[in-house]
Amino acid sequence: SWEALGSLPGGTLPLRAPRVGLYKPWLASMDEGWTRFVLERHGFEPRTLDNKAVRAGGLNAAFDVIVLPDVAKEVIATGKPKRDEQSIPYFAELPPEYTGGLEKEGAAALKRFVEEGGTLVALSSSTEYVIDELVLPVRNAVAKAPDLQVAGSLLRAEVAAGHPVTWGLPAELAVFQDEALAFETVLPGPEMERRVLASYPAAARDVLLSGFVRGEQALTRKAAAVALTHGKGKLVLLGFRAQHRAQTPATFPFLFNALYWSVAE
Repeated sequence: SWEALGSLPGGTLPLRAPRVGLYKPWLASMDEGWTRFVLERHGFEPRTLDNKAVRAGGLNAAFDVIVLPDVAKEVIATGKPKRDEQSIPYFAELPPEYTGGLEKEGAAALKRFVEEGGTLVALSSSTEYVIDELVLPVRNAVAKAPDLQVAGSLLRAEVAAGHPVTWGLPAELAVFQDEALAFETVLPGPEMERRVLASYPAAARDVLLSGFVRGEQALTRKAAAVALTHGKGKLVLLGFRAQHRAQTPATFPFLFNALYWSVAE
């Protein structure tokens, strides 16, 4: 139930509905569909951004925030998945207008979007693309951890208070993780600010809440989510799928708050 107040509480910020762009690669992405479903179900109106639209630039005129769903960095960059030496090299040929990725033009357009005041939100695998292309003081600290295995499990994350992306979240909650992905950061230069939004516990025994994980000691003290400023804009790196199959509502606020952060005055 709603109750009217005589005046606004202290510390409030005016908001408006963010103009949301949702990246859609030519290689079909199930996570893009789930992200769209969750956003539309909760009152947002995401607009599709394909490779051609991103490469065309001028993104700030149409969008406050752009979301990159869980898509491998190779697919975002080139439109083709990474192949190991033993895989079959065949790749189905599609019409030219439906092939490729963001390429250099798209990466430059996203960088300009952020530098000129836009907010870029990356989920899970796409964080690695953003880290590489924008040269951020962040890395995936467990990409080469030989013993780490996590197969669609719930892990404990400790949430940092006092940031717009973590408003309303408890001090501790479960995050869905199915990749070897956790961050280490270094202090950035004066042109950038960095905040760790959530991190995994210091003790390995406290990491797993439900499911299976092996080599969990590699995750201890690593960041699960990071926020940065870059130029006039903002970046949010969520190293887990906060909206996974619409089945993880406890972590939806990470995504929703990131969208509203883009228009917070």
